[in-house]
Amino acid sequence: MEREELGWEGVYDLFTVRRAKPEDISEIEKLLLHAGLNERGIEEHLPFFLVVEDPTFEPTRLVGTAGMEVYGNRGLLRSFVMENHSWNAKSALELIETVLAFAKKSGLTEVYLLAGISGNIFEHFGFRPVVWEEVPLEIRESNHLYQSEMAGKELVVFKGELVTSGSS
Repeated sequence: MEREELGWEGVYDLFTVRRAKPEDISEIEKLLLHAGLNERGIEEHLPFFLVVEDPTFEPTRLVGTAGMEVYGNRGLLRSFVMENHSWNAKSALELIETVLAFAKKSGLTEVYLLAGISGNIFEHFGFRPVVWEEVPLEIRESNHLYQSEMAGKELVVFKGELVTSGSS
């Protein structure tokens, strides 16, 4: 199935991406815990979480999520997860594109993310590694970065600048 244009939302192959709802929180937490990621702060940032549904399951099942913490016109991409059986390179790239379109539509001009070995995939979308001092204070003080730092994870911070309509 080809992608149907629905603004930032869409149908990709056999997946549907939509904005998360309060009733999705427990499933989002399960996905994050299963992936070994920090599940704190979901409720606070729920308006900026997307979920990936697989309609081939009856009933439809959440198989992925991507969330952002938003601070003014900047976002911290976090919680980018898909179940192993649902993940493939094409679906991952499409989900990243969708998240970035959602960020742009939400008025963000910069998006930051933490990445380990998967960081190179984000360079394809114009992200570049930045030194800690380049990261805005509100992003550095986010609970997500703090939890990652406390867990002793060796991660690199990447920055992506979003070009909005009307920008030159």
